[in-house]
Amino acid sequence: MNDAPLPRVKPRARVLVVEDDHDSALLFAALMESEGHKAVKVASGEEALECLAKDSDFDLVLLDLVLPGVGGWQVLEHIKTDGKLRYVPVVVLSALDDKATTIKALELGAEDFLTKPVDVERMLSRVRVMLRIRSLYEDLLNERSGRQHAQRSLEMRRYLSQIMGGSSQVQELADVLENVVDTNATVLLEGESGTGKGLLAETMHRFSSRSQGPLVVVNCSAYPETLLSSELFGHEKGAFTGAIRRKPGRFELAHGGTIFLDEIAEISPLTQLALLRVIQDRQFERVGGEKTLSVDVRLLAATNKPLAGMVAKGLFREDLFYRLNVVRLEVPALRQRPEDIPFLANSFLSNQSEKLNKTIYGFEREALARLMSHSWPGNVRELKNVVEHAVLMCRGEVVSLANLPPRLAGGRAMGPEGGGASASVGRLWDNERDIIAHTLERVGWNKYRAAQVLGIARSTLYGKIKKHGLTPPKGGEAQEGPPES
Repeated sequence: MNDAPLPRVKPRARVLVVEDDHDSALLFAALMESEGHKAVKVASGEEALECLAKDSDFDLVLLDLVLPGVGGWQVLEHIKTDGKLRYVPVVVLSALDDKATTIKALELGAEDFLTKPVDVERMLSRVRVMLRIRSLYEDLLNERSGRQHAQRSLEMRRYLSQIMGGSSQVQELADVLENVVDTNATVLLEGESGTGKGLLAETMHRFSSRSQGPLVVVNCSAYPETLLSSELFGHEKGAFTGAIRRKPGRFELAHGGTIFLDEIAEISPLTQLALLRVIQDRQFERVGGEKTLSVDVRLLAATNKPLAGMVAKGLFREDLFYRLNVVRLEVPALRQRPEDIPFLANSFLSNQSEKLNKTIYGFEREALARLMSHSWPGNVRELKNVVEHAVLMCRGEVVSLANLPPRLAGGRAMGPEGGGASASVGRLWDNERDIIAHTLERVGWNKYRAAQVLGIARSTLYGKIKKHGLTPPKGGEAQEGPPES
């Protein structure tokens, strides 16, 4: 039987030589460099501690025990009690050739002990052994890291399938996330309203190394231009009327974690400029303040508008776009992944039934077929609203076609390319202006309620009201409702 090969000696290692005798330090450094390693020399315990504090990436320490000021014993104890350094091998060098000194050094964690004057061949032999140990340690770390990465990847995919479905489109999203989730890369999520961009942002944070830090979500369309800068960057007391105290901004609150800027296409040119600086330098000032603040955050952004098109029209800064567009994810509409509809519908059904303390087991075939054939202009958000409506209306143990909202139950469910239904039961694709106007009148121009009925985001509804030139009736007044989360 052949013996197993010895572990490799770590090549091009970094060795810290802690030696106050100048000639000895030069000799030890030259020996290390003759083996292809890089040597860093320090002449005192203080210098050694300072060097290790700035740079912990050493593979071996050659440590003299007798040093001016802070002694070698203290340096050894520091190395072996520091989480970043404790697995760096230490070879102690001493002119004291006695058993008690050797035992004490080994008990404190030193891997080896050499007596001065040092035999050159013996030192090189011991160094090679220590660097084999270092190689084994790094191999174990890499193996464990690989297992952890594989486990985290599996958990992330399982989680994503639970909240978005198992279609090939969702799996393609998971493939990209696997590469970026545990990095600090800025990610831009583009897709229609209600597709689940917020869920993807939450997934990236949950499975990143920042998961113990905060996830701060900002809906940029929910704030007027005058308030958005204050919301993002905070303000000082007296910065403007009503600023009765200092307020930290969302970037400050996200320090050590992730900030998710939803509907980022809605921010003004002035805020775009301020945001560009934060992305580049991670620095900003509060509104009305002079002190420059630094933050450690990861930035995720989302929009339901194609930013590249807005850049071409001069509506969005090109330099900011490229800063945001490091990694771009196109989140597919629900109608592009119909195989996810049964899974999502049953998931929403289970959650809503539990909330209402109802026993409902599923959908009748006709009801599920109608859900599958609907074009879902409001995407997953609309599907969730439809299922909540169905659970409220259902009096049996299975959701029937009659339990669905009238726009699905009362007419044929066709895509935007199909024939038309009446405006009262049609979809947003058909006679859009009439449907929105009819819905607004029915709910007394309460935009919050209208957006819920239509199954779209309120910011999307605002854009469509403006697009079609819709206004409240004379004497009437539009109601906004609570801010979007």
